[in-house]
Amino acid sequence: MQKENQGYFYFIILVVGFVFLRSGWGKVTGGKFAGSLAGTLAKFAEKNPHLWYKDFLQNVAIPNAATFALLTMWGEVLTGFALMLTSTYLLFKRGTKLIYFALLLASFGGIFLNATFWLAAGYTSASTESVNLIMFFVESAGLVFALSRLLSTK
Repeated sequence: MQKENQGYFYFIILVVGFVFLRSGWGKVTGGKFAGSLAGTLAKFAEKNPHLWYKDFLQNVAIPNAATFALLTMWGEVLTGFALMLTSTYLLFKRGTKLIYFALLLASFGGIFLNATFWLAAGYTSASTESVNLIMFFVESAGLVFALSRLLSTK
């Protein structure tokens, strides 16, 4: 990636991080997410076209909805915070191996969260599918970028 374009990329990562942080913090402070997750997952499983994921939702996620709610809420908060922190740092300073490693982990967390939501609910509407896929590809680009910086000899 050319140096003059990196600022735009970091800003896009910052926005994705804000989306995660806002979503996760709303779940943490709202108080309703954990109690309603089993019902939401049951609705997603009803007509889910991915049979193996439907089976996962019905036999693993729904019976353990409280655990999955905690993992989702705090996963979104931590992923969002890490994406925002690393991208803000990279906007203003030269990256270090530690910052690139944090960006790599945050990007992987975002990829995982978006992939699981897309598998559960992506079929429900074009907007749900497209927004999750866009975020997924931005995070994938962040992961590849961070990995390339970590592996560079500089």
